[in-house]
Amino acid sequence: MFVKKFEADTIDEALKAVKAELGPDAIILKTITNKGLKGAFKKKRIEITAAISEKNFDKKAKVDKVLNEDQKRDFYTRGAGSMKASIDEYAQSPSTAGVPGYGQMGLNKVVNQLARGKAGITEAAKNTSHALRQGLDDFLGEEEMDTEDDALEEIIPVRKAQAARPQESKPQPRVQAAPQPAPEPQAQGLSSVAREVINELRQELKTHQHRIQLLEQRLREMGPAHAVQASADAKGIFQLRTTLKSLEVDEAIVMDLIRKAAYELSKDDLENTDVVFEFALREMTQSVNVAMPLFSRVEGDEPVVTILLSEAAAGQSSMSMKIAVLKKDVEIIQYSTDGGHQGGADFAAQVFGLKTHRAQNPAEIVQLARKSVEAGKSVLVDLRLASKQQDETKKFIESLRRGFHHVEVLITISAIHGELYNRKILSRYKELADGLIISHVDLCLNFGALYNVHRAHSKVPLKFFGTGPVVPDDVESATAERIMAGLFQF
Repeated sequence: MFVKKFEADTIDEALKAVKAELGPDAIILKTITNKGLKGAFKKKRIEITAAISEKNFDKKAKVDKVLNEDQKRDFYTRGAGSMKASIDEYAQSPSTAGVPGYGQMGLNKVVNQLARGKAGITEAAKNTSHALRQGLDDFLGEEEMDTEDDALEEIIPVRKAQAARPQESKPQPRVQAAPQPAPEPQAQGLSSVAREVINELRQELKTHQHRIQLLEQRLREMGPAHAVQASADAKGIFQLRTTLKSLEVDEAIVMDLIRKAAYELSKDDLENTDVVFEFALREMTQSVNVAMPLFSRVEGDEPVVTILLSEAAAGQSSMSMKIAVLKKDVEIIQYSTDGGHQGGADFAAQVFGLKTHRAQNPAEIVQLARKSVEAGKSVLVDLRLASKQQDETKKFIESLRRGFHHVEVLITISAIHGELYNRKILSRYKELADGLIISHVDLCLNFGALYNVHRAHSKVPLKFFGTGPVVPDDVESATAERIMAGLFQF
């Protein structure tokens, strides 16, 4: 996605700039009016931050290539709906001669020139061929393109001469209704040559469009890497790299942010520390994957089996009590390979009237869960297993998924555990997990490590954060803002 800022004196001028630069598919991310303390010493201006997907931007860029400045000025004053329809129509139809919309505006320049008598066939074909190749030749420097150009220049005069020459191979009939006037064969020959030239140019246009798409992809891949080297000394980039490294954010994540910044921001913006940090904060926030728990998405009062899975003390028993209080008619089933759970959780169950069962083996978990579901109650399974039982755990969860309609598996890790340990837990159970719970967020001293763990396994969405020992107050839905606030201390 491409993101760009636009400034103007009025909102209408800013929106016109957005439409002309990004097209009708642009999305307005933020609008700021510089006034008050922030704009006390400068003229009041409107600042709009807009974005557009790469796919839509590519479609617009292809259209811009075939329009001259006057056509662009006229086209981008049209309504957004009409612009979008024309862009989509051109993107879907590479051959647009004779097609309403863009086909009549700029893509059939050869046909228009011939009809108006402004250029001969050879000159029009040559000029169009050079226009199509000019930028491509400069970038590629391939000899085969020059060869194709020369071949086209040689073919057109020959075909024109052949079309104008009388047909010598076939004898003329002796009896004719009337003598044919001399200009008519030339007109017919001219029309035939024009059609052949247009067809060849259409085919050639398709070939070049394919090459341009490949080149644009290569430029997107190569451009950021060169831009990173060129902007390595920029003040904003240097400050961002230094800050993120001090926060122990993974080097690969830092380089990815720098590449995106170098690709999307101007040189002046790269020197501005505030702009670079704002860009990085937005990108990092968007990279955090969060989702709602299954029991809040199931319609009606259908029972849901929620499994909290961990291997060591991660505050899981307390989290199970907090989550159970959020939903009515929930029964808790506890099972641990070491046979023990926290006493504080038992006290919370008594205070809030939660029914708790202690299972002795996985088979008993299934039996207790089935009774609860048949009674119309949801089940929360507090499952703490040893790493050596990994294969048995997978079989057990697969059996639960087959036996019950709504099953969700949430891995529980602690924010006070080491990054390496949390990565190991997620790597071990990520294939089974539907989400992730992070406890002890209030005690976390290294949010950079927490962010690294999530980015390494970003396909597993965050569901809940544990923010303290109090049941049920110290639990909240996972948000990207919570991690960013802890990381940058705001």
